[in-house]
Amino acid sequence: MDSAAENIPPGEVKPTRVRFLVLAGLSSGFLLAYLPRAGLAPLATTIQTDLTFDDLQMGRVLAAFYAGYFLFQIPGGILGQKLGNRLALPLLQLMSAIANLLTAVAHSFGLIWFSRLLLGLAQAGMVPCAAQVIKNWIPEAKRGTASSLMGSFMSVGSIIATGLTASLVGPLGWRIPLVLFSLFSVCWMLLFFLMFRDRPAEHLGTNDAEVKLILSSDNSNGADSQEKKSIPVRQLLVKMVSNGNLWLFCLQCVFRSFGYAFFITWFPAYLQQSSDASVQKAGLLAMLPLMAIVLGTLAGGRLIDLIYQRTGSKYFSRSLLSAGSTMICAVCILLASQVPANSAVYLISCGTFLSGMGNPAIWVTSMDLGGRHTSVIIAIVNMAGVIGGYLSPIVVGALFTYIKGMPTPDWNLVLYLFAAIYLGATLSWALINPRHTITDDESQPDR
Repeated sequence: MDSAAENIPPGEVKPTRVRFLVLAGLSSGFLLAYLPRAGLAPLATTIQTDLTFDDLQMGRVLAAFYAGYFLFQIPGGILGQKLGNRLALPLLQLMSAIANLLTAVAHSFGLIWFSRLLLGLAQAGMVPCAAQVIKNWIPEAKRGTASSLMGSFMSVGSIIATGLTASLVGPLGWRIPLVLFSLFSVCWMLLFFLMFRDRPAEHLGTNDAEVKLILSSDNSNGADSQEKKSIPVRQLLVKMVSNGNLWLFCLQCVFRSFGYAFFITWFPAYLQQSSDASVQKAGLLAMLPLMAIVLGTLAGGRLIDLIYQRTGSKYFSRSLLSAGSTMICAVCILLASQVPANSAVYLISCGTFLSGMGNPAIWVTSMDLGGRHTSVIIAIVNMAGVIGGYLSPIVVGALFTYIKGMPTPDWNLVLYLFAAIYLGATLSWALINPRHTITDDESQPDR
């Protein structure tokens, strides 16, 4: 990520590297956030036995997080703008730790449901705030790579949470692991508050060369001075509602989240039904598309930066890259319908790798469209994603019922559905113009 800093002319001061410390702090914060978020699922059956919950009650407990996560996206982004992210992010992490402690001490359905709702409320603001931090601290040409690290550490956190809780629940029970997760969050909260500042120029560890490196790309076209001009909230809302790019941006997120949710909900069952795979085999095969998404996310972040550095075009590096990757993803899924079911998972995994390549573009395009309102824009986009994730298992469940009622079940209908979903994302991305923020008068030169 530091190729620019390596080309320093002799005699000039080399930029400091505080921005990498900030990026490491954000990445570790997301990893820790996903411990309580994903760590409850492996404990679900143990909790049900201990608290005598039925499946319906446990389902409501697991869903409570997403209700809170949906509701607090925009307020969480506004919190970061009002308090500054140095205060907002530690505060949200502290709320997350408290919510998780409430889960650990709960002995009733009401308290454990409320604790998961509170956890969703707390973690909803982390993505909008983190996007603003990346915009403030990472040079524009490197934001794709930085954003891919955020997405990757979320997935790493889920993997660690699953393995760690599964190994600790036997000797320690289900409550102690949750307490440990809260302690980790409190430690992160204190360290982040001490080491982080909202702006590079405010940090004692940065030198003028690093501040100039971070801000040079944004200042080169006068964007920074324009972004500092505040506008009334009512005017901002009017601009967002009337902005076609924002509507398309939200729409592609609905499509992409709809597709991703399939792989973390119904995909193992699809493999069992379509190929007569055992539960164990289906579970192992279901990991392949998820691993491919992680790898695709890392590759996509680097590719976004390379294309932007070569062309200087935000449309090529954001929209065109994402449209192309999702289109090829749709083709891979269609081809999977033409091969034996046992082999289809490998073509599907190729498709999810390509879909993952577009994940960092969501973060970067949020910064492009949002400007100083990045945290609010990415909050809106996240809310759109929650809608897609919520609808996916419902629609697929209904499709499963329809297929099972057919005289000759055709499980390729599932693949046709998701090929269409990714084609929808392709069309949305192709029409998005990330060259101007939503508050621009679009008089600036395109890049």
